[in-house]
Amino acid sequence: MLSQNNASAIAIALVNRDRVIWSETFGFADQEKGVAPTGSTMFSMASASKIFATVAVMKLVEKRLVDLDMPFVSYVKSFSMADPRYRDITVRMLLNHSSSLPGTDYRNVQTTSPRTDYLDQVLASLAHERLKAVPGYTNVYCNDGFTLIEALVPAVTGTSYAQFVQDEIFTPLGMNHSRFALEPFADGTFAKAYSNGIPQPQDFLNALASGGAYSTPSDIAQIARMFLGRGTVGNLRILSSNSIAAMADDQTINNFHPVRSGMMTFGLGWDTVAQPGLRAEGVTGWSKGGDTEMGHYGVDLLIAPDEGLAVVVMGASGFDSGSATAVAERVLLRALAENGRISRFPKPLAKIRPASAPVPDGLLASIAGVYATDANLFRLDPQSDGSLVLMRAAANAEASTGSPLTWSQFGLIFSYRADGTFAADSNPLDSLRVVSAGGTQFLIRRKPDGYGHYLDESEFGQRVTGTGGTLSGAWQERLKNQWLVVNDIPESVYWPRSEPRLRIAEIPGIPGRIALLPRGATPMILDPSGSNLLAEMMLPTGRDIDGLDVMMKSDGEWLRHGSYLHRPLSMVPLLSSGTTTVPIGAEGCAEWRSIASGSGPKMVSMSGARAWGLYGPNFTLLGSGGAGDTATLPAGTGLGYLQLYGAIGGSISVTVP
Repeated sequence: MLSQNNASAIAIALVNRDRVIWSETFGFADQEKGVAPTGSTMFSMASASKIFATVAVMKLVEKRLVDLDMPFVSYVKSFSMADPRYRDITVRMLLNHSSSLPGTDYRNVQTTSPRTDYLDQVLASLAHERLKAVPGYTNVYCNDGFTLIEALVPAVTGTSYAQFVQDEIFTPLGMNHSRFALEPFADGTFAKAYSNGIPQPQDFLNALASGGAYSTPSDIAQIARMFLGRGTVGNLRILSSNSIAAMADDQTINNFHPVRSGMMTFGLGWDTVAQPGLRAEGVTGWSKGGDTEMGHYGVDLLIAPDEGLAVVVMGASGFDSGSATAVAERVLLRALAENGRISRFPKPLAKIRPASAPVPDGLLASIAGVYATDANLFRLDPQSDGSLVLMRAAANAEASTGSPLTWSQFGLIFSYRADGTFAADSNPLDSLRVVSAGGTQFLIRRKPDGYGHYLDESEFGQRVTGTGGTLSGAWQERLKNQWLVVNDIPESVYWPRSEPRLRIAEIPGIPGRIALLPRGATPMILDPSGSNLLAEMMLPTGRDIDGLDVMMKSDGEWLRHGSYLHRPLSMVPLLSSGTTTVPIGAEGCAEWRSIASGSGPKMVSMSGARAWGLYGPNFTLLGSGGAGDTATLPAGTGLGYLQLYGAIGGSISVTVP
């Protein structure tokens, strides 16, 4: 796994109710110094931090301070949204991902220095946002729902979330190497993350309840022992057995799902309470994984409650939760085979090609078309020989006019099989089918998961059709424009790696809808048919989706997507030769200026800048830096674009030769 993922470090612990049976570390916590990780080396818990949030809430339930089925707003009075249905979101819905909140506020969520205002930002952003569906309709993974637990805890206890978890979970369980990243950690206490061999700054996940904890396998072993002990570790009781059982109840049974995904059979806090890798061998499993952005850390906590065993796997640098799950399954299944709880250690599935079959009449025509998720836009193209080609849309960074969408083939050519799926000859275990549910169609993908000894299926896209009309004149005009983000921060892990542009495109064959291309990401489909100032979410089962609001400012139309604000590119001033003073407004937003290239390189100097990024005409990054640096615009570039950060209410002097 270290080689396969180019990972820098992995740490594992195998646990039973009484003790850590086996624990080992691999790789280097610090590659430059050649220092191996130890039992006290911390890794980011990422989304596995949600287990702490859930345990904290269940303790509040036991103290009769919280009722899971009471509206969240009854505890946090300041919570509001632009959608009146927000009043129906219960605490349970936050813990089982059925709140219908948009998803994740990625702005400032992961930074290179700690921020204490992220929760306030999320609450302020949600006040402008809408829900994807009726609360409780379906279960869709949602980070913001857990971030709101940070507001719930102090509302009913008067104690901050981080302190409550420390007092009620970490300290009683002796988890002395577990903490939230509220300040920089001492060098050598945590496993560094690397990108292309370069050490990265410490990750600060400012969504504490959703992903902000650091810990070690030995510390997480204490939590695992608590679950195996039905709420107790030795003579210490953390939760009642009823609370442990409630966390393990399948929360998806009565909600809408086009198919049942083993990896997303949510409990309270758990990603799945029917872990498919263990279920394939007749064993009950609970699992919670986690990943940080930029692929810095991955983790999995896998519990086999009836077998009295659990595994913790944590890794750094390109080691994601899928890899952690594969390792955790192997370790736990080996243990179960050794102690006789399963008859044999399973093998990965053989790639046996299912028998081909004639395509039923009318099937290809009925499923052809466009399917969307929060992160992908697909098109099923039937071929004359009865096969299917899956096309995927992507943003064309070079397109300054016309549609910024391009389509390319995704994967292999799929042929119809006797089991009712479409699969490629060379990869028959990875198959597609289309099901009808909820008045529409869903593209379903089935493939090996985890260690590879079982198949799991999940939604791969929802059918998208046109409105029957065309875009309004206002939206047609916006297709010609571009916008630039102004309220990200230099400390974000996304800056300046992500393209700063936001663009809008039509989708061929889907009149009346738009594809939003936020910050160089994959297309996100929205419905602008109801308003000239709002494009609404239209995928209730999509994970991270935000509507698009048009805001009228003195320099034209600004766009708000989630909590990101974007100003029109067309209104960016051109810097002339000489020195120009660029004021920074009271909100501290970044300022943009354009620069015309010349016959030779232009050395642009800045005074008073906190940070800057220089982009080419298609917003490829040419350079970035901080105070006192000089930016170089290559000869013949055309227009370059300078993003400037300064002190609130201050100014930056920019000198162009």
